[in-house]
Amino acid sequence: MSKLKIKMNVPNILTMARIFCTPLIVLMFLLPISNGVGVYVALGIYVLGCLTDLLDGKIARKYNLITDFGKFMDQIADKFITTTAMILVLFAGATAGWIADWLAILMLLVVVLRDILISGIRMVAANKNFVIPADIFGKVKSFFLDISNVVLLLYIALRASVDAKFVDYVQYIGLAIMIVGVVLSIVSCVNYTVKAIKVLSSQTEEKKEDEETEEVEKDAE
Repeated sequence: MSKLKIKMNVPNILTMARIFCTPLIVLMFLLPISNGVGVYVALGIYVLGCLTDLLDGKIARKYNLITDFGKFMDQIADKFITTTAMILVLFAGATAGWIADWLAILMLLVVVLRDILISGIRMVAANKNFVIPADIFGKVKSFFLDISNVVLLLYIALRASVDAKFVDYVQYIGLAIMIVGVVLSIVSCVNYTVKAIKVLSSQTEEKKEDEETEEVEKDAE
């Protein structure tokens, strides 16, 4: 893999801000502040972090500020903030009364292991000078998981500050959206893996053909 060009332009700063937001979200979420105030603050930080994800790519493309460092860190920042928020809401009782604990853990594992597998595939492809772009399923998956995290953070905050029936519906909506995101994680993983296998296999075949051609030329000489 080529060296990362570290250039602190505006998109890169926004990307790094998303990483720095992650421990702040954890801190505010876990602080024992009454009436769910800490969770409300964590929710606000998470929304701001998601907005940086929308802005950094658009700014980088519009003003030609795309760097290898930015492309690399953007993926890490997304996983940092989204997976962290997912862990917080799932282990703070957001599934209580609707989804069993084992199923919540399974959902989390699907998302985490999917990201690990795809990161490994990207590393292999990069070593062979191939870039496999993200697929539409992966982008939609990220959107659904971010929305579900926002809704479930809101649910946890409301649960600590409001005694009303509608709070339960917020939970149901958040979990339903998260389930869709997890299903899309599986679909995108399969699609991405198949695409990577085809690209890498094609490259291997081309390399073999080139080697055979070179051998024939040498024999002819």
